[in-house]
Amino acid sequence: MLLIGERINSTRKNIQDAIKNRNANLILKEATTQLAAGSKYIDINCAVTSGDEVQDIDWVVSVLQSEIKDVNICIDTPNYLAIERGLNIYKAKGSLMINSITGEDTRIKRILPLAIKYNAKLIALIMDDQGMPYTAPERFDIAKKMLERLEKEKFNMDNLYLDPLIRPVATEPHQAKEFLKSIPMIKTLGNVKTICGLSNVSFGLPDRRAINSAFLSMAIQAGLDAAILDPLDKLIISSLKASQALMGIDEYCADYIKSFREGKLI
Repeated sequence: MLLIGERINSTRKNIQDAIKNRNANLILKEATTQLAAGSKYIDINCAVTSGDEVQDIDWVVSVLQSEIKDVNICIDTPNYLAIERGLNIYKAKGSLMINSITGEDTRIKRILPLAIKYNAKLIALIMDDQGMPYTAPERFDIAKKMLERLEKEKFNMDNLYLDPLIRPVATEPHQAKEFLKSIPMIKTLGNVKTICGLSNVSFGLPDRRAINSAFLSMAIQAGLDAAILDPLDKLIISSLKASQALMGIDEYCADYIKSFREGKLI
């Protein structure tokens, strides 16, 4: 499973302050610890700094690639100008991901050419001009249309991750079930990969990590391929490793045993 570390997010007060004050040491520490914990990509969100997001993205990408020469970066913003700056400034030897595009025509026209130009992986939120879907069949229908559009635009489909959009169960109790039902439906469309922003499911609830870890196990069983999460949370990682062992993804439980020996499990 592809893990994307979520911790460099400006909604977190310490990250917001680090970006405002240009505290490179804290940004680098967050990145290196997430990579050591198993993240393959570092998600960067600079949207909540009360400053210039384009300049903030430029700075964070520059800091990371100055010290981590092969860092893989996921640029997390709806602002296509910030996406373009992040893609353009990136000179490391890893790879890029854009978080995200939707089925909305304006977003496709602005962001898809950037993904193609820079050969970036692309997270596609399954929503369109009519808004967010509620049921699994609605998610399937939007996903199908998005795939047809992206194929028509000659996008490299190996770089695509479809996000069926998990919503908070505290306010929409049936959405977790609809999300889980949608994954195998979407996978009937071909060799497609699915992803989710894990922590969205528990928004507004106490002890969010318990909800997050349980939902991750259920999503892996449904066929989830990637997740944006906190790789430093041992409960989440324990659920991930145990689920992969139980599903036969982790042959002979080798990765589970290795993670236990390295002290990464609870």
